[in-house]
Amino acid sequence: MQSRNIARLDSLLLENARALRAVRAEQNTNFGAIQDELRIIESILQDSGFKVSTLSERIETLEDDISRGASQEDSSETDSLDTLEIGLSDIRGGEVFSTARLDLNRGKYDLAIMGFDSYLEQFPDGSLGDEARYNIGEALLAKGEYTEAVLSYLTLTRRWPESDLVPPSLYKAGYCYQIMEQPELSKQYYDKLIAEHTDSPEAELARQRLSESND
Repeated sequence: MQSRNIARLDSLLLENARALRAVRAEQNTNFGAIQDELRIIESILQDSGFKVSTLSERIETLEDDISRGASQEDSSETDSLDTLEIGLSDIRGGEVFSTARLDLNRGKYDLAIMGFDSYLEQFPDGSLGDEARYNIGEALLAKGEYTEAVLSYLTLTRRWPESDLVPPSLYKAGYCYQIMEQPELSKQYYDKLIAEHTDSPEAELARQRLSESND
């Protein structure tokens, strides 16, 4: 009789364990209710004169195992959701960026600027942020809005100081000031480019510009 009670109890414990995992998977866990149910089983057995010292330890061990398992599953699910969200964000950002770049290549500069601005606003930490900012400068330069173009180029150098687009941005800033006939500011950015990115192709172009202005 006692062995049958133990077997029935084990079955109930396993059933409750499965129920707890299912409820946790749906993020609607009522752990307290299941604990109460386990305690009721224990109480019934106590009232019947059943020895429950081993049972109590078994219940506590089961609860700990379930809690640890649920915590690991929750962490895994959270990591998976985060990874999925990052992946979807990159896809959406790539679509916005590609559309804006297509507008830039077609000479639709206002649309391109709007598109790149939209990318920077929606995806401030996107991997294409420096390119979006540089392309805004390119569109403004093409429109002849030199002051605004300089601001965009220099924003890139401050926001993404390690970007490969820093040298061309410094060069374009100097070039815009040269067009605007502000030689001192033009020289300032050419000199900065040459000093900080000596071996870059843009530094060589800056040297040529400075040499031409001195002739």
